Amino acid sequence: MFLIVFMYAVLAATFTIAKTVLVYAKPFFTIGFRMTVAGIIFLLFQFFRNKKKFVFRKNDVWLFLQVILFNIYFAFIPEFWALSRGISSSKAVFMYSCTPFIVAVFAYFFAAEKFHAKKIIGMIIGFSGMIPILITHDSIGNVAREVFKISLPELVLLVAIISAAYGWFPVKKLMKKGYSLPMINGVSMSIGGILAFITSFLFEGFSFSIANIPSFLFYIFLLILASNVVFYNLYGFLLKRYSFTFLSFTGFLTPIFGAIYGKLFLKESVTWHYGISLCSVIVGLYLFYQEELSANKR
Repeated sequence: MFLIVFMYAVLAATFTIAKTVLVYAKPFFTIGFRMTVAGIIFLLFQFFRNKKKFVFRKNDVWLFLQVILFNIYFAFIPEFWALSRGISSSKAVFMYSCTPFIVAVFAYFFAAEKFHAKKIIGMIIGFSGMIPILITHDSIGNVAREVFKISLPELVLLVAIISAAYGWFPVKKLMKKGYSLPMINGVSMSIGGILAFITSFLFEGFSFSIANIPSFLFYIFLLILASNVVFYNLYGFLLKRYSFTFLSFTGFLTPIFGAIYGKLFLKESVTWHYGISLCSVIVGLYLFYQEELSANKR
């Protein structure tokens, strides 16, 4: 459990870092630079560490293509476009909180995972714990109107969320076929980064205008370390021990860590709402994890 908590603590930090990076460069260019550099690093690491596993079989092209498109390209390009179009924080939090339910549907059809009472109750309690965060700075009525008002950017963001939720399924299949995580990430990120550069050329003019090159490089490499290196590889490693739904469900921890980082680094206020959310998430995680342990013993 410690590794899971640590993983989402790192993930929460990436949102703050990414927001800082976008001050210096355009979003699609940033994604292209970040993914291409990270992909090359992983491929070089795999090549010099274990050349025997530096393989790419033709029979697995379709699985790699799915990882490239769903785990990288469609998970980041639509998200950055949608967020640049002014989606409110309350709506974004609500939509990302739906991820465990999306993963649950995919897991049911693609991974044959079964759901018992404790898992269902745990998911409901954990999801309910997000509601206090949504009403922290607004009235319930305003939040309700905001949540159920659907716009094009929000539909695009939903595409990114669904894509990211599905993207880990082909990753796990490739791991079962004997591919290492550095090889999978190296291929998917480098090619996904090239596709992002092409998108930047088409929609942003492929401008290399960076407001502050030293600052951009510092934060982009910090983002690569936190997200591409730590989070992606740790998530892939944990997929060997836990189910898709459990790892996705523990993502409810991310907004909690986001609030803590906001308080520590951005001097944002943290109200009693976050305390209620944290307690709800802990209870939901406990119930879900108990069912996870029982399932592993069967």
